[in-house]
Amino acid sequence: MNWNKVRKLHLEISGKCNAACPMCARYPTASHYVHPNIKDDHMWSLETVKSRLPFESLANITKILLNGTIGDFITNPEGLEIVEYFSKAAPSASIMINTNGSARNEKWWSRLATIPKVTVNFAIDGLVDTHHLYRRNTDWQKIIDNATSLIQAGGNAEWTMIIFQHNKHQVEQCRQLSKTLGFRSFLARNSDRVNTVARDRNGEPEYEIKSANEKIVQFYTVKELMYKESRLKAGTFTAGQKEKTQAFPNTSYCESLKDQSIYIGSDWSVVPCCFYGSIAINQEADHRYKNFKTALDLEGLTSEDLKATDHRTVIDCVDRGFEWIYSRLTTDNALVACYSSCHPKDAWYHQSWEESSRTNFTSTST
Repeated sequence: MNWNKVRKLHLEISGKCNAACPMCARYPTASHYVHPNIKDDHMWSLETVKSRLPFESLANITKILLNGTIGDFITNPEGLEIVEYFSKAAPSASIMINTNGSARNEKWWSRLATIPKVTVNFAIDGLVDTHHLYRRNTDWQKIIDNATSLIQAGGNAEWTMIIFQHNKHQVEQCRQLSKTLGFRSFLARNSDRVNTVARDRNGEPEYEIKSANEKIVQFYTVKELMYKESRLKAGTFTAGQKEKTQAFPNTSYCESLKDQSIYIGSDWSVVPCCFYGSIAINQEADHRYKNFKTALDLEGLTSEDLKATDHRTVIDCVDRGFEWIYSRLTTDNALVACYSSCHPKDAWYHQSWEESSRTNFTSTST
């Protein structure tokens, strides 16, 4: 894929987050300890965006997703200005922003509502008595107030709720509240992440976080989490490499190729998708890194070569090509990231996501 074929951008404009979600890659041990490779100063500026993603280069983009795998859009001081720039440079593009929504004021959210073709997806995992158990450090009422400000100013808001054991009894209440408040849609979906134990700022266990999906039985123990954290802090952590279990059958499972998309991380790493973005950040702490690095070595590249800089635009990075990934998809040499992330999942996995439910209030009467 070259730049002329790219239609979707998945962007991480901030490496900083105000939340402390226990299952997030930002907090690999379910504590408040941030992964050592994640830096708050990985923050996009409007000036840098204009330099590395020139205005005229964005004309053919049809979708822009601002979704933080390690950071949140609302923590970027120039977030509004950057979204306005994308809206003007890519006038045909829909812009989706995923956020915890627990920051900024009414004026800020009202201004966001005026930017054309923007939809804001708020992550609200329950009501006031349960939401904070997963979305730690966030304020449920502030999120509701911010979403209301956006909606009342004419903006499009969606509510997504991750279903856990502790909030599964509130799904219908949340659905009805979202309709009452004026959200455009409501999506409830099961967590598919490994169950864990949330730990406090002192590293002590507080409570368990369990998916509502009973088939997710793997559970990180406090002992495992604390061991991992001690090794991460010492800089000696090396994760075991998972075995490849089946060949990648066809390219239809590759979201990057299917959507003609690329991912750009908060450190300006330009890669096909967010799974590779995570590898670039986590490095040795990710079981896929050794295989990823070997592939880079064969290409004569390093992780730094993947990054857009003051002298290398995103377009330059994409036009260099990702054939060292794509050409292996249908072979036994497919990279571990593709095997572990996007090969056909077990039937129970597909079923768990099919059980997710979305209500679109603009087209239904429920």
